[in-house]
Amino acid sequence: MATDPGAGNRRHRGLYAAALFTAAAALGGCAAETAVSPAEAGADAYDIYLAEEVDTIKFGQDVLRFHCLVDNGYREFEAFVPKSPTERARQDADQITTDNAFFASEQDAMTRGLREEPAGPAPAKVIGHDSSLGAISEACDATAWDALGPDAHQIHLEYRQLGNAFGALGTALSEDLVRLQNTVAQCLVDAGEPVTVAQDQLFGIRPDIELGQPVVYPERIGPKQTQGVEIIPADAEIAYVPTPAESDLAVKYYECSRQTGAREEFETLLSEAKTEIVAEHEAELGELNPKIQELARKAADLSGR
Repeated sequence: MATDPGAGNRRHRGLYAAALFTAAAALGGCAAETAVSPAEAGADAYDIYLAEEVDTIKFGQDVLRFHCLVDNGYREFEAFVPKSPTERARQDADQITTDNAFFASEQDAMTRGLREEPAGPAPAKVIGHDSSLGAISEACDATAWDALGPDAHQIHLEYRQLGNAFGALGTALSEDLVRLQNTVAQCLVDAGEPVTVAQDQLFGIRPDIELGQPVVYPERIGPKQTQGVEIIPADAEIAYVPTPAESDLAVKYYECSRQTGAREEFETLLSEAKTEIVAEHEAELGELNPKIQELARKAADLSGR
């Protein structure tokens, strides 16, 4: 049995990665439905999605689950009890943003560069050579969810599935993004920069300059034990370092995105699409938001947060 307990966020650069969640069964319960208020002017329509509460619920469940494993004699899991929620749900809902499509600032462009990172560091892995660990782990998982409430697991899954619908926004805007990135790429070409318009490449360009070395993580060591519980340490994150020429070109890309109006147009399209998706799921949000808020309060109490 191998698990990735407390797996951290993978740092990703792809714009259309879908968050994969399992569909839950229809929910029971009698929480009162509340109206979903439209986003105020200048606000992000996705703010109605309670991402922080979702993370708090999972944090509480993780704390209870790992303490359960420790209490059942598997003290190795004590190191995996999380100290704070992992900020994951907002990233899953906001799979595409203007800032990741066109950089957030000159500094962001200089730091990120133009190379796509295919994978981040691997989290710590626990390999159980004890035949009873699997059953105990499943029991602890169920016990932790039950402590939050009889429908807690289903409610959390269904709400994460709703986040999946929000995260699929990139597909709907893919043609607009390609068109606008082409506009930015052509701005660079017209300015005599060493790039070729290339729709299949990151940012829609193929830079004719030296890029930084791709980040390569060492091959993970395999199990060395044959009994008990074995921990394979997490990889230390390696920062990508763009070349000076790459950073300079990335900054010019950011500047072209502003000069051409591409980022402003994409932000408008993104805002309109978010508002439309939220309206489509208004009934689900109205039903689930009160339940998620209550579960988050209970998770915070039980985890001592």
